[in-house]
Amino acid sequence: MKRRKVIVYFFFLAGLAAMATGCSDNFLELTNQNELTADNFYTKIENFDLSLNATYDAVKNLDLFGQTFYVQTLLALPHESDYWNAQNRNEVTSIDGNVYIAWRGFFRIVARANDIIGNAPAYETSGKATPDQLAQLKRIVGQAHFLRGLAYFHMVRLWGEESYAVDSTRLAVPLILKVAKTRDELMIPRASVGKVYTQIIKDFETAESLVPEGWDANNIARVTKFAVEGYLGQVYLYMENYEKSKQYFDQVFASNKYALVPFERYDDLFQGKNEFGRESLFELNYTVDMQQNIWENGLGSGIALVLAPPGRGWSNCTPHGVNIFRFHNDPRLKICTYAPDDLAADETGAMTPAGISQFNYTGHSFRKYVPKDYCVLTTNRNSGTNYLLMRLADVYLMYAEVMNKLGDDAQASEYMNKVRRRAYGFSPDASEPSVDYVGLGGTQLQDSIREERFRELFGEGHRWYDIVRWKIVEQEVNKYNTLNKTQGVIVYNAKDYYYPIPLQEVDNNTKMVPSTGY
Repeated sequence: MKRRKVIVYFFFLAGLAAMATGCSDNFLELTNQNELTADNFYTKIENFDLSLNATYDAVKNLDLFGQTFYVQTLLALPHESDYWNAQNRNEVTSIDGNVYIAWRGFFRIVARANDIIGNAPAYETSGKATPDQLAQLKRIVGQAHFLRGLAYFHMVRLWGEESYAVDSTRLAVPLILKVAKTRDELMIPRASVGKVYTQIIKDFETAESLVPEGWDANNIARVTKFAVEGYLGQVYLYMENYEKSKQYFDQVFASNKYALVPFERYDDLFQGKNEFGRESLFELNYTVDMQQNIWENGLGSGIALVLAPPGRGWSNCTPHGVNIFRFHNDPRLKICTYAPDDLAADETGAMTPAGISQFNYTGHSFRKYVPKDYCVLTTNRNSGTNYLLMRLADVYLMYAEVMNKLGDDAQASEYMNKVRRRAYGFSPDASEPSVDYVGLGGTQLQDSIREERFRELFGEGHRWYDIVRWKIVEQEVNKYNTLNKTQGVIVYNAKDYYYPIPLQEVDNNTKMVPSTGY
């Protein structure tokens, strides 16, 4: 059974102090005893837990991984989808609505996490908490630090104007680490890429020290110590500190809690079956909501609504034809996409595009996170399929990349081959000459690992981040620019590797400077 989601509505009343002036008659100076403020809300451990649920909910929200931001990661380049929009025309601007939606969504996580972190010390020293409640508080605060770090990890990769290793002094996003009490406290300038990464590590290290190694069935969707270590390994990989990255990935492996699922159950990872299994380090919990749709704070995900083929969803994007051939005979193509001859819940309708030259319909549609029975679930069109933010195959491939950078090509090849063996139905831990890459090293091995990430993680929202950190965006885009060649080659400039700060944030914050080039 899935954990029930508790939605908490907060009313931030920053203007209360100003309202204290006015009539001096005592009988008019009344206090609403039922009004929720930080002072009277954070007096019970249960309320801290409610706030934490709301912070997790902000990650799952429609703005982010519940639909909009996830789909943006697919549409950022035509390499994963064929959808004619501003992003794959390389025309994103500071007034782009989707850019602001992502900004708003990630800072919502930060605000809610800050509320928990900022109010915890007063409760801890109030003398009202039992030892068990204080222990629970530490676990809650640890999770809040993780979620704040997770939000900033995404934001520094989206709005940071350069990678950490190339130039950590370039600007990223404001570091907001406490709840603002006044308008002036909201006027925070953009921090450097380096400072944001430093804060991410601090948040993740705090989380690692406070969250448990595992949870009971009622709390299974919460982050664990080993998931945090997986993220620390990823952060250090992005910083190109390969020794530290290896250290944290090794700790994940040493836990012996994770394993690749057999290929016959591989599809289950993305179809709402066997959720929170041994391959999952961290996943977002969704439930089909028969009463509410995704725009009414329902419990379900809106991903399938966008990706499902005609007759089931909007079919807003389809896998690019070049990608279908890029898989060659790899069995994972059938996991990643529905083929033209697949029957989904007896849906036999066809779509015949006419006069839309910018689309390259292949007959394939995205399969990951689109369950086969999606069209018969509910008229509210939400899906109960969980979304995997980090799984072991991803960690194996990041580890392979790290070992390649450290010069250990044998280990790099082995961890890449573990993923390949599973994909072809073999045991991940025994060599298999028919699928193993052998004798590779240096750049050749690096390129093989990168291509393996493409096939294994296709449609999971990782690819944009990968090709940005590898500095191969322009190279990748023009592999796929085979339709409407008269439009010319797409040229990516330095500014095209990061999002622009939303214009309304620049207008509202006197200390905010716009992104370079926008």
